[in-house]
Amino acid sequence: MKKILALILAGVMLFAFAACGGNDEKNQTEAPEVTTEAPVEETTAAPVDETTAAPVEETTAAPEGETTAAAADATTVAGETTTAKPEETTKAAGLNSTDPAEVLAYYNAALAKSKNTKCNQKMTLVEGSLTGDGAVGAIVRVLEPAAVKALAKNSNERDTLPGQPDKYPLTPADVKSAKATSANGVTTIEIQLKDQVDGPDGDGDNGGPVARGVGTLGSIENALNEMGAELTSGRETVKLTYNNAYIKVKVDEKTGKITSGTWHQMTNIFIGEAKAKLGITATLKNFKGQVEFVVTM
Repeated sequence: MKKILALILAGVMLFAFAACGGNDEKNQTEAPEVTTEAPVEETTAAPVDETTAAPVEETTAAPEGETTAAAADATTVAGETTTAKPEETTKAAGLNSTDPAEVLAYYNAALAKSKNTKCNQKMTLVEGSLTGDGAVGAIVRVLEPAAVKALAKNSNERDTLPGQPDKYPLTPADVKSAKATSANGVTTIEIQLKDQVDGPDGDGDNGGPVARGVGTLGSIENALNEMGAELTSGRETVKLTYNNAYIKVKVDEKTGKITSGTWHQMTNIFIGEAKAKLGITATLKNFKGQVEFVVTM
């Protein structure tokens, strides 16, 4: 009996050892799995986060953002400073425009600075322009040399340029066209004035676009006096037409002053019927004459 119990006890102990051995194998198998997973997580995740994320953010994002913004600001500010000065200089010194308001503003300013400048005035009777009906035509043709001589007396030097920008400046309503062109430090201005028609009495300074821009003879008496004639009656039949009036000048962009120029207009005289003294008293009928008026600088 004791032997049987001893054998049974021995069998139980053997089974217990076998069971313990199985548990050890299981523990040994699971333990490596834990050991394998832990290193993989630590080695893969941690280094990638630290090595990739941190350096990229510090090296790429921050420096580029700071450098780009600063450079852009510096470049922009420098650009604004560099660009602003030439723009101000261009606006103040030269002009490229076909806008009448801009061109006239520039011209009036230049004329105001150059007003008291010596220039030459010339009045010329257009050859063959003195005509009239009947015997008047013959008389006028005989007296034409006297008219030429009278006009020559008014071809001389003057102390001021045409126009009065301070009192009667040209306006956009006075011009057909206006153009300003800037090149090599000089702005060239070309202004074509509208025609002007006066009766026997006119304002030579402010009677219309030609008067304001170039100047006119004013009254018919002034016109005939220039040709050595005198009107005694028939003033109401007189008409003075001014056409082909233009201004061409060059302005020094540094000083803003006119350095050269031409002011031009044609005076067309018409007398329907009147009495006048042309050396002798005569009746003028459909009398016509044309005088070219030019001022040069």
